[in-house]
Amino acid sequence: MKSRILISLLACSTSTFAASKVLLETPVTYQANASVVPHIKQECQIEDMLTRRIGKVLDGVNKNSDSTLAVGTPAGDASVLRLQITHVMGVGGGAWSGPKSISVTADLIENGKVVRNTKINRWTTGGAFGGFKGTCSILDRSATAIAKDLGRWVKDPSFSIPEEAAPKEAESKEAASPAGSAPTM
Repeated sequence: MKSRILISLLACSTSTFAASKVLLETPVTYQANASVVPHIKQECQIEDMLTRRIGKVLDGVNKNSDSTLAVGTPAGDASVLRLQITHVMGVGGGAWSGPKSISVTADLIENGKVVRNTKINRWTTGGAFGGFKGTCSILDRSATAIAKDLGRWVKDPSFSIPEEAAPKEAESKEAASPAGSAPTM
């Protein structure tokens, strides 16, 4: 009798944590008050970068090849991941102009209601060969990290995305800016 109860509990718990199909709502958008340098927004197409990276991760989660959903399209029984870009730190000059970061908010929507949300900020200085990379390819490293975080977040409701501290180079630039002014982008 005890073994039947245990088996039943295990069956229920695994179905509770099994992620249903999750689709990324496209296009990824910028919040109305998003902070981003206009020429970086135009040149790097960060919303497309995030769509590609997160779409690829969700393809693995869903075990299929198209995990995107156009805004306004019915999701059926799938969950929807809505992403908004809130901040992009980066100017031209690649690694020579300092660290780069992307900040986003993510909502997981089921049956038209937000069931979970999170904020993610990922920084990078470009890695070992950052000095040879452009700003867009360095920002792509942050998009890749965000995609990995979101892949785990949608699969595991208990996973909390850790807050990532700014690199020392970014802290020194913010400290050097006059009080009350925005940090240099």
